[in-house]
Amino acid sequence: MKKFNATMGLLAVSLALTATAASAQVSRAEVQAQLKAAQASGQLAALTGEDSGSAYLAAHFHSTESRGEVKDEVKEARAEGTLNALDGSDSGSFYLAKHQVLTTPRAEVKSELAQAEKNGTLDQLYGEDSGSFELAALHAAGSRPAVAMK
Repeated sequence: MKKFNATMGLLAVSLALTATAASAQVSRAEVQAQLKAAQASGQLAALTGEDSGSAYLAAHFHSTESRGEVKDEVKEARAEGTLNALDGSDSGSFYLAKHQVLTTPRAEVKSELAQAEKNGTLDQLYGEDSGSFELAALHAAGSRPAVAMK
């Protein structure tokens, strides 16, 4: 459970750094220097290796909870049915849809959909980068999604 949180935290930091880099004016030489430094330190390939980064995360993550606390959390998640909620064949979409809290009125959502269709931004999250550039730009602008989880 904590390893998953650490992974998600690492991804959030990566997204924040991407957003910062996208909004800042960085010279090509600076980017090349950062690339070389990341390659030399091993950070560049840390999460894309054969083990998907688990060795890197294990070496850099140190739990603050005792083994007993972790086992209790796992037992609680198993009892609630949330332990494998995001691992199913639907990738957790049923669980997420069941537990979302909508904060935007339906009419506003329909209006935003019509506007996105009109100005061509509807498919911005389905490009080659799976929308990561667009999400980074939204994050840098301080925009937040209209859906929250319970």
